[in-house]
Amino acid sequence: MKKKSGLFGLTLMLILSAIFPVNYAFGKDEGENIVTTQVVNVREGAGLSFPIVKKLEKGDSYPILNEDGDWIEISIGAGKTGWVANWLVEKQTGSDTNQVKRESGQGTITGSSVRVRTGPGTTFQTVGSLSKGTAVDIIEKNENWIKVKTADVEGWVSSDYLKLPASSGNAAKKDSTEEKETNQSVKTGVTLVDRLNVRSEPSTSSASLGRLNKNTSVTVYRIEKEWAEIEFQGVRGWVAEPYIQVSEDKVDMKKETAGATARVTAAGLNVRKEASLSSKVIGSVNKDETYAVLQTKGNMTQIKLSGSKKGWVVNWYLEKENVEQTAKEKKVDVKGNKITIIHDGTILRSEPDGNSEIVEQANAGETFSASGMEGDWYSIKLKGGKTAYVAGWIVTIEGNPEQIQRPGVEKYLKDKTIVIDPGHGGRDSGTIGVGGTLEKNLTTRTAELLRDKLQAAGAKVILTRSGNTYVPLPSRVSTSHIHNADAFISLHYDSTKDQITSGITTYYYHDYQRALAATLANSLGSTMQVPNRGTRYGNFHVIRENKRVATLIELGYLSNPVEELTLTSNEYQEKITSAIYNGLARYFK
Repeated sequence: MKKKSGLFGLTLMLILSAIFPVNYAFGKDEGENIVTTQVVNVREGAGLSFPIVKKLEKGDSYPILNEDGDWIEISIGAGKTGWVANWLVEKQTGSDTNQVKRESGQGTITGSSVRVRTGPGTTFQTVGSLSKGTAVDIIEKNENWIKVKTADVEGWVSSDYLKLPASSGNAAKKDSTEEKETNQSVKTGVTLVDRLNVRSEPSTSSASLGRLNKNTSVTVYRIEKEWAEIEFQGVRGWVAEPYIQVSEDKVDMKKETAGATARVTAAGLNVRKEASLSSKVIGSVNKDETYAVLQTKGNMTQIKLSGSKKGWVVNWYLEKENVEQTAKEKKVDVKGNKITIIHDGTILRSEPDGNSEIVEQANAGETFSASGMEGDWYSIKLKGGKTAYVAGWIVTIEGNPEQIQRPGVEKYLKDKTIVIDPGHGGRDSGTIGVGGTLEKNLTTRTAELLRDKLQAAGAKVILTRSGNTYVPLPSRVSTSHIHNADAFISLHYDSTKDQITSGITTYYYHDYQRALAATLANSLGSTMQVPNRGTRYGNFHVIRENKRVATLIELGYLSNPVEELTLTSNEYQEKITSAIYNGLARYFK
């Protein structure tokens, strides 16, 4: 009887091993394939010439058996195996079922009134703020930003202002005084002095966001001890309260055009009794519902509910419709107004174009007289009477309450399919910097930061490779074609024997690609302080063979030892991805 039992067990084991490969049956941890495209073909062998044996749907997961070059062998059940191209799937190891950047756990806000944004970057709109000591749930994170959630708000905060239990190294910058709100209603104010500092926190030790000139009108959200929180360049900042005259009677209120409506873009948006985030909640409205707009007051909009009821909701979850554009399009006379530079190293150019010649650089606090306005650029007079141009979104202008900025560019990127191609990978390291930086690692870093920004704006983003994998050039182009990409961006870092050469170059091959390359070059030129080498024709495979709108960008020179240090910094990576993000938005506008 024991012999029969042993024979039966051996037979059962042989049957199981035939149905399930040995390394799967015994839990060999070689990883899983998570399909990243809608449909992926499984082939009989490791190559495109082999017949298709199965199709995988998006999200399917299968164990890895073997790898051969750019192909991965997987078990597809019933003792069968097949091969998939590694550039069409994401490989994950062990029990990890989410993307690498997905996180869980809790953290604590360490700064006072930390801004929460719709995406990972300062270009995204503010959806709220969190006070010191607030516990938050962590959803995901990247190099510089963490997505958090509380009962009232969900969005991205700077990692500098969040303490993670597992890593005290992520502690915040110096805290300011404890938050004490004395007034949450929106008011208007006028600055009483020239060159008034606007700071990131209510403290003289916090970072300066820029300066305001005397008699500049500002929106005031609240007073905290001796500080006033105001709207500045599309974000919130703090100024010393004694240097600003706050009006108790006038408020930033505007009657809307008759017939104006707004569509709700968030689920379960709170409706409040007054135009204040601390006001009583009287109900809620749902996503895609449309309501008549009665008036706006700061960042709050009053909408008409059922019957005679009305209430206030925050502007950033509304998409207004049927609003006359005449006032917006009205030309602003800026001649003679004083322009103040808000960033050190701001570039002044010969023409209102990011590709034009650099005339000189200016530092924070320097002032110029405006002689006119062309598009989003101010013309200014330099010493000696020479004319130069400066981008409107990086200066403040006296007497103009509506500073030029780029709010709401997300709508131009929503639902766009963008393929990001991190250059090189795997056995192809690309260029190697003087300090040892591998191009393949830096392009991955840039691509992931850019992906996070674009995804937060609602774009569909596909990376041609995930992790340190080698993907042939034809396969990268195929990814663009398979997904009908609205834009294909190939990211690279340059190298030359001359260690002095520096700057950013944007390439195109076909005429239909020129507009995208030029728009991105313009955005990069107006944002980055490294030289802009402009738009050029380039005979590169990924753009030459690409039937979609595509560009290849060399984002700086790793062969330049000074520039290499800049390229690898967090600040540069944040700026370069924001510049590409803004350039794409402008291209699709």
